[in-house]
Amino acid sequence: MSAVATFMLSLLGRQHQLLGRQFFERYSSDWLVWEPGPSRPSRILTSNSDTTLNPSGPEVHLPEGEDALCFELKRSRGAALAVGRATENDVVLNDLTISREQLVLHHGDQGWQVRGHGSGVCVDGAAAGGAAVLLRNGAVITAGNARLTFYSAEGFPLRLEQENLKRRR
Repeated sequence: MSAVATFMLSLLGRQHQLLGRQFFERYSSDWLVWEPGPSRPSRILTSNSDTTLNPSGPEVHLPEGEDALCFELKRSRGAALAVGRATENDVVLNDLTISREQLVLHHGDQGWQVRGHGSGVCVDGAAAGGAAVLLRNGAVITAGNARLTFYSAEGFPLRLEQENLKRRR
């Protein structure tokens, strides 16, 4: 398991505003953004053993606020990052509608690819199945109730600029 740095989108937006072009030097990685939306969080102590739930149902809770969680994906050819609810994953999504081992991100010659474990993972609305799907800037990965947006290092500052404009209103 490798350490994946995690930041709130609002914090990165402020840093982008303060650092300007130096932001790109400090954060030259690609990004996976867990967008705000419905969730069913588990208690951390039971996230590895709780039963995975169906994404629909009456127990959906909306998190407070609209801040997103950003995972820094450092480029390293051959890198593989496990994503899921289990605390042993590289990227942990604490939501009971996410499997313990939901998907894997792999960095290859062409860039980041996603491969779902079993069913339930879609990229831009198309089921990923077990096949590897190349991620492009702005690609939306859905699994359970989670919506994740992939950003290239070049595309992420545009998202931050949009967030900064929202905050100014």
